Amino acid sequence: MLSPEIDESGSGLTPPFRVLFLQRAGNAAQMRIRPLLDLLRSQGHISGYAVVDRDMSISGDVAEHYDVVLAHRIPSSRQIAWLRRTSPRFAYDIDDLLLPAPGERLHGQRAIDAGSVAWCLANARCVSAPSLRLLATLETRLGAGFGERSRLIPNAGAEEPPPVKKFAKPRLLWTSSAALPASDDILSACQGIDAALRAIDTDIVLVGRFAPGVLDQFSRSEYLSWLAPELYRKLLAEGPFVGVRPLPMDLSPEMQTFIGCKSDIRAAEFGSNRIAAVYSAVPSYTESDLPCCIAPTNSAGDWQKSILAVAEGFPRGGNDLAEHPAFAARRPSTIALQFLNMLARARVAQERPVGFRALPTPRVFRNLERGFRSLRSRLSR
Repeated sequence: MLSPEIDESGSGLTPPFRVLFLQRAGNAAQMRIRPLLDLLRSQGHISGYAVVDRDMSISGDVAEHYDVVLAHRIPSSRQIAWLRRTSPRFAYDIDDLLLPAPGERLHGQRAIDAGSVAWCLANARCVSAPSLRLLATLETRLGAGFGERSRLIPNAGAEEPPPVKKFAKPRLLWTSSAALPASDDILSACQGIDAALRAIDTDIVLVGRFAPGVLDQFSRSEYLSWLAPELYRKLLAEGPFVGVRPLPMDLSPEMQTFIGCKSDIRAAEFGSNRIAAVYSAVPSYTESDLPCCIAPTNSAGDWQKSILAVAEGFPRGGNDLAEHPAFAARRPSTIALQFLNMLARARVAQERPVGFRALPTPRVFRNLERGFRSLRSRLSR
């Protein structure tokens, strides 16, 4: 892992530098990257950052030149073409296993996306991810180690725990950023979750994306397909919740490897907001440095028993959980300084600032392209 390159007492680098962020839409930008950049800017560690969208329109702190280029996940075709043409010493953050297994044959857009990810991993000056298992698996699939280019940047929780939550009947909370397969063991876990909420005489709030059939498993539920980041954080801070995070444990080896490389972001979010939760026994949580209540299996009985045990200690268990010292290391201000170290390495390698001139697609063609992407997304489901 990279060694620290800044004074973490708060003096930072002199002078602060400018960041050009090649952003793709999605949770990773809004929940993982942008809050860190906002903190670094507010604390004076960077003088600002501009955001380049997938169509190469630019917004934010626009300048003539930038000291650091940052990409993440799967750059768009225009973004990757600009990176190849300009050849900046860029930093790259990846939060999911987006490389295929050896020998797996991909076609169409999936093959193009995998090629872009592989190129970024091979050519980035620094590579960061929220999981050591993910970094190791990416190295294996790429067929090359990252060496000193590698950096673990965990997902952050709340900066400070919210006010202590008072006694009330808990609701259950399940948040999901991806519609993972509704495998038999997930449906079994859902049966246990529903049995628990019936025993407590409560309901479950589901936020995000879920596979067809999952929402039908619950006798009393509230479904929110999307929440703005600030509203989501308010929900976590104020809601009287017991969290649940069932993940599949009986998929094909390839899909199970994908699940195993996910981060412990829910544990960071839940615990730092005084929410005790139950998690599936997958590496994301069994290998986490954060305290996690693990359901031994995805059987209905194990999930029901685990939830009832956590609910019995509500709200004391969640209130106490937030004071665990492991959450201090997940404060956004702490993670932001780790992120700054990575950006600083890319900056040092960049011999001169990088210029960027936006050449956006005309609006009429952009609207046509967005319509085509939406149609392609619906057809590929």
